[in-house]
Amino acid sequence: MAISNNIILGFKNGNQDDIAKVYLEYRNLLFFVISNYIDNIEDCNDVLSNVYIKIVENKDNYKDITSVKSYLTSIAKNEAINYLKKQREVDIETSDESFIYLDKKGEALSYLEPLLDKKSALIVIYHAVFDYTWKEISLELGLSESSIRNIYRDAKKILRKEYSHL
Repeated sequence: MAISNNIILGFKNGNQDDIAKVYLEYRNLLFFVISNYIDNIEDCNDVLSNVYIKIVENKDNYKDITSVKSYLTSIAKNEAINYLKKQREVDIETSDESFIYLDKKGEALSYLEPLLDKKSALIVIYHAVFDYTWKEISLELGLSESSIRNIYRDAKKILRKEYSHL
């Protein structure tokens, strides 16, 4: 399901059905973002709950309905980092490299990690699973769009070679 501008407007206006639609559409993506920082599934779920509370509480501050995915993922990332700061369990510098599986879509990560480096796997997941644009991936990872496209292209070559016999 694609989130329409009407759903986003309903979300901003507090429509419970639209809030639920936004949650259902983005929960796996937000869990994935959080899981890049936090290794424990229960803690990820707790942070995800906090993310939605924060999103709903601050819905009036959201202005640009065209970039809802970026807005939500930035909140998820910030909440995960805040959680880590409070817990002081993980060095934030290295937590960016930690990955865990998530729901059904996360199974892809278990197939990719043995074949690709973590940055390449993350780019493939963001683009192929979560439909991130090159620009969104660029903003999330701090790499140029051309670098991301090249990494993605190289990753596809590796995956094609590995799975060509299937």
